[in-house]
Amino acid sequence: MDSQPGHDGGTEGEGVAGEGLASQPSDNRASSDPQIPTEPAEPESGPGPEPEPEMAMDGGKVETSERGAAADEQAETLERPDVTAGDEELREQESSAESPEPEEPAKAGAEEPAEPEVPEDKAKTTKGKEIRFRSVLPLGTSAEGPRTKQEDEEEGMSEDDYEWSEEIRKVQEQQLRGELVDQYHALLLERNRYQRYNVYLQHKISEALRKKGLEAGEVQDKNAEPEAPEKEQAYLGYLAMLEELKKQEADDLEWYHREVSELKQQCQEKQARVEKEWRRFQALKKQVVMQVMGSCRMRGGRQAALREVEQIQALEDKKEKEMSALRLENVQLKQSLVHFETRMKAQEDLAEGLLLIDFEQLKIENQTFNEKVEERNEELLKLRSKVTSNVQIITHVKEKLHFMDMENACKKTQVLEIEAQVALGRDILTKTKQARDSLRLDNIKLNQKCGLLGKESLLRDLEEKVEKTKLLNCRLESLKRHHAGLTLSCKGMKQKIREAKAFLPS
Repeated sequence: MDSQPGHDGGTEGEGVAGEGLASQPSDNRASSDPQIPTEPAEPESGPGPEPEPEMAMDGGKVETSERGAAADEQAETLERPDVTAGDEELREQESSAESPEPEEPAKAGAEEPAEPEVPEDKAKTTKGKEIRFRSVLPLGTSAEGPRTKQEDEEEGMSEDDYEWSEEIRKVQEQQLRGELVDQYHALLLERNRYQRYNVYLQHKISEALRKKGLEAGEVQDKNAEPEAPEKEQAYLGYLAMLEELKKQEADDLEWYHREVSELKQQCQEKQARVEKEWRRFQALKKQVVMQVMGSCRMRGGRQAALREVEQIQALEDKKEKEMSALRLENVQLKQSLVHFETRMKAQEDLAEGLLLIDFEQLKIENQTFNEKVEERNEELLKLRSKVTSNVQIITHVKEKLHFMDMENACKKTQVLEIEAQVALGRDILTKTKQARDSLRLDNIKLNQKCGLLGKESLLRDLEEKVEKTKLLNCRLESLKRHHAGLTLSCKGMKQKIREAKAFLPS
C-alpha cells in the first residue's frame, strides 16, 4: 500500500522532466543569441541608432523561458524529494556556465563586427545539456531484484493498463500543446507591440529628417562614402554570424530530437517496470490477505473471500489511477500557474512603457482615419449630386415612357380598326376574283361557240388564203403537165441513144 505513491511520484517527476525539456530550447537559444542594448528612453532627442524590435522580442522570450525553466526546477524539487545534492550542484554549475555566455558575443559585436567564436559556445552548451539531462535521468533506476515465479506468470500486462498509460500520455500532450499555444499567442501580442513601436520610431525619424532639411541629407550623403567599406565589413560579419547561429540551431534541434526519443523510450521502460512491480505487489498483497482471511475462517469459504479481495483490489486500482491522474494534473497546473504569473509580470513591465507609444500610434491612426473620413465625405457629396441628377433624368425618362405608352395604345386601336377594314376588303376582293373567274370562263365558252363571226381581219385573211390556194393549185397542175412532157421527151431521147448505140460497131 505504501509503494504506490512512490510510483506516482516517479511518473510525475518524469512528466516534469519532459516539460523541463520542452522549455529548455528557449534557454539554450538565449545563451547562443547575442545580447543587444535596450531601447533609448527618448527617441526624439536625435536620429541615433534605431532599436531592433525583433531582438528585443527575442530578449522577452529569453526572460519568459528562463522564468519558466526556474519554475520547472522548483516544481521538480517540490515533487521529487529523492533528488540528491549532487544533482543540485550540477544544476548550479550549469547555471553558472550558461550565465556568462551571452556577454561574449555582445562584447564582440561592440568592438568589431568580426566573426564570434562559436565552437567554444557550442561545447559549453552541449556540456550543460548533458549535465542537465544526466541530472534528470537517474530517477527510479534502482537494480531489479530476482524474478520470481509470480513475476513470470504476471509478465503479460493487461490492455486496460496500456490504455490508461496512453490516456495519461494524451492528457500530458494536450496540456503541453495548450501551454505552447498560449506561449505562441503571447509572443504574437509582443510582436504586434514591437511592430507598433517600430512604426512609431520610423514616423519620428521621418519627422526629424524633414525638420533638418536638405542640408542634413547632403551631409549624410558626403559622409556615407568613407563609411561604405566599414558597413560592408559589418554586414559580412553579421551574415557569417547569422549562418553560424542557423547551424547551431539545426544542431540543437537534432540533439533535442535525439534526447526526446531516448527519454520517451526510457519512460516507457520505466512505466512497464513500475506496472510489473505494482502487479507483483498486488499479487503478494492478495496472497497475504487470503491467508489472513483463511485463518479467520469466514462464511462462504475461500471463494467468498476471493471475491471480496478482488472487489477491494479493483476499487483500490481505480482510486490509485484517479490519484495518479489528479497528481499529474496538479503538477501541470502548478507549472502553468507559475508560467502564467511570469508572463503576466513580463506583460505588465512591457505595458508600462508601451502605453504612451500605443497612445501616440493611436493618435496617428486617428489622424489618418479622419483624413480618410474627409475624403469619403467628399466622395459622398459627389455621389449625392450624381444621384440627384440621375433621379431627374430617370423622372424625365419615366414621363417620356408614359407618353410613349399612351401613343402606343392609340396606335394599337388604330391598327385594330385598320385590320378590320383590311379584313372586309379581303372578303370583297375574294368575291370579285370569283366573279372575274366565272366571267372569264363564260367568255371563253362564247368565243368557242361563235367561231369567226365578227372577226373581219380573220375573214379577210381567210379569203386571201383561199385565193392563194386556188392560184397555187393551178400552177401546180401546169407544172405537173410540163414535168410529164419533159419525162416523155427524156424517154424518147434515151430510146434514140440506145438505138444509135446498137448500130455502132462493137
